[in-house]
Amino acid sequence: MPAVTGPGPGPRTAPLTYEQEWYAANTRRSTRVPRNVRLSYRILGPLDPELFEEAVRLFVARHDALRMLPVPAPGAATAQQVLAVDPADRPVLHRSVTASSADQFSYYAAAVLSRDVITPLTGDQRPFTLRLLRHDAGHHAFLATFGNLFFDGRAHDLFTREVWQDYAALRDTGEPAVPSAPSFAEAARRQREGYGPRHLERARASWHRRLEFAARHRWRELDGVRRTADGSVGARLPAATVAALREHCRATRCTVMHWLVGSFVRALAREAGQPRLSLWTSVDSRRPAERDVAGMFAGPAPLAIADPAAALPEVVAEVGHAMVDALRHQQFTAGELAGLLDSPPGAEAGGAPLARDVYVNLRSFPGDHRPVRADGELRITADAYPLRRITFQDSSALHLRCDEYRDTVLLDLLFDGRRVGEPLARTIVDRVVADAAAVHRTTSASRKALP
Repeated sequence: MPAVTGPGPGPRTAPLTYEQEWYAANTRRSTRVPRNVRLSYRILGPLDPELFEEAVRLFVARHDALRMLPVPAPGAATAQQVLAVDPADRPVLHRSVTASSADQFSYYAAAVLSRDVITPLTGDQRPFTLRLLRHDAGHHAFLATFGNLFFDGRAHDLFTREVWQDYAALRDTGEPAVPSAPSFAEAARRQREGYGPRHLERARASWHRRLEFAARHRWRELDGVRRTADGSVGARLPAATVAALREHCRATRCTVMHWLVGSFVRALAREAGQPRLSLWTSVDSRRPAERDVAGMFAGPAPLAIADPAAALPEVVAEVGHAMVDALRHQQFTAGELAGLLDSPPGAEAGGAPLARDVYVNLRSFPGDHRPVRADGELRITADAYPLRRITFQDSSALHLRCDEYRDTVLLDLLFDGRRVGEPLARTIVDRVVADAAAVHRTTSASRKALP
């Protein structure tokens, strides 16, 4: 069994990150059933199940976030403890499934994943459920669910990348490709200890300012909306357009995500008549040196956009400044945040609690978009099993998801059919696509004009 480096001999407990604290508080306040983070693969080809389990075990041993348990405390946990690495641990549950066809096997896998997504991972057990289902020697399904308290989108990406890297390395050399990983417990301690009273006071003032703006500029309900069923509209920016966007963003000192949100915000102002816009996004508070820490560092943050109808470069710049301010001042306790959401500063007495009427999720991946990837003789399909009989309620009028890959950007805009409707949602997405195409044309023309 290959050796693995776990966390050092430091303290076996750590505080919750700010983002863990927010998630736990929101879960207690919400009437909705918490849902676990999910990940799944359809694996076709000669998979070695024992070798694959070893790659998964190595990930669990390296990343102490998957060996965390909340420390019991009156009211709510405020700390977490790290369980020691157990060399004999077998984290993956194996099962052979008798199915009359590949379709029936996939239906069964989707049903199992759906059940695991809504099954609470309680405080006295490890924060994941991992299953490897076998249809036959050349057809497997891997289903993974993780507790949100310990696993965010960046951790999701790390799991996918590192497990398959280790599987290939163990198969080819007998040694893991990723021998060690930084500790989540240590990163959580650094987060809590890294900010003094003056910074925390500035963070509090920033949140007050942004939430006061949100209370004054709530979503304006639209007249004449053609109501439809709730749904989503999507678009895909091709590789040439994404390359042109990156070139443009380097020249104008922004990021592709800042640009996309700026274009989206401007479309909302012009197509949906929103003269001032408060939107929410998820902020990853990992420091640059902590990009490979698996754990929970993703939390909500409001952004205040005072002039969303300005020229696109100005809107992109304002979005960039707002996102940097949110990231810099993310340190805020759950108790204070809950009080401000229920009674936002500057709102009239008895006013409605703040709602996340416009929400954007931004994710960047270093590689190409490959829903089906090849690993030797294996064909691996990600997100192969849709949830069954589970619906996700979204209180937002609009919820934009942006996934940036090296070769493409995927846009998916979820809309409230009563408040927005599909025609308006489609118009907003089309405007973002048109803005990106205009950048591509301008960049191409500039290249041709060069001597």
